[in-house]
Amino acid sequence: MSKLQHIKRRDFMQLIIPLAMVGSCKGGGGKSGLANEVLSFGVIADPQYADQDKRGNRHYRKSLGKLVHAVEELNKHELDFVVTLGDVIDKDLKSFDDIMPLYKKLKAPHNLVIGNHDLEVDDADKPKVMAAMGLAKNYYSEVKKGWRTIYLDGTDVSLFSHSEESPQWLIADKLYKKLKASKVRQAVPWNGAMSDEQIKWFTSELEASKKAGERVIICNHYPIMPAGDSHNLWNAEAVVEIIDKYDHVALYLNGHNHKGNYAERNGTHFVNFKGMVETEKKSAYGVVTCYSDRIEINGYDTEPDRKLS
Repeated sequence: MSKLQHIKRRDFMQLIIPLAMVGSCKGGGGKSGLANEVLSFGVIADPQYADQDKRGNRHYRKSLGKLVHAVEELNKHELDFVVTLGDVIDKDLKSFDDIMPLYKKLKAPHNLVIGNHDLEVDDADKPKVMAAMGLAKNYYSEVKKGWRTIYLDGTDVSLFSHSEESPQWLIADKLYKKLKASKVRQAVPWNGAMSDEQIKWFTSELEASKKAGERVIICNHYPIMPAGDSHNLWNAEAVVEIIDKYDHVALYLNGHNHKGNYAERNGTHFVNFKGMVETEKKSAYGVVTCYSDRIEINGYDTEPDRKLS
């Protein structure tokens, strides 16, 4: 047994997903050369850092040290990129000044999605959040080694992404009240939705990736499965219905629910990574490796052991 195996065996778990279960993925391994290439990337969810005392099981200050150790471990792997699934901070724009420089020590490129706590800043600071996170766009995609990774923004329509005087807030408030009246379980103020414009873009990305013979990984802060979860995106059902139409979507990754979760639907696997901010001494993050016939997720510390085949 290698030193790495010895260190990791107790604390991480492996999720093995044969991609034959995902669907036919027409053209997969053709134009993209997927069969001969392996994509590997790191995943971090919900560091939720702030210079404040703990609340419950959330140890906000501890996230800096946890992230340092996670970066050190991730740098031992040959990764194509690292993604943080939202909630880099808990609140206050100044919190970004402490935590974002730690990501610069990563050897691999770092991508992010926006979480609700990233926008827990003063109204005057809300337009500054994307720049603080190093984001040029709030949703985007990239293609590497025959895999298209789509980064979504679940805060696009929300009660916290814009000031209450803005037209965007009024649109979000109208949707929120409609969902609340319909007793939708995820209709809570800290959740959000994808806009119609983003939904249209998302569908076009799925169409383009299908034509290109690529397989798809989706990253979002909010879960959309299992159905009825109170953490879900406001319009989770609509997004799931779109994904159902495409058999080349292999994996959906999210944070937000710090306890973690897992679901499978029509061959697509929905993995909710645990929150790094939870617990005093343990952390949570992982390494995802995508092969032509399977995906392996190696989780560290509290990230649970899963084996699916």
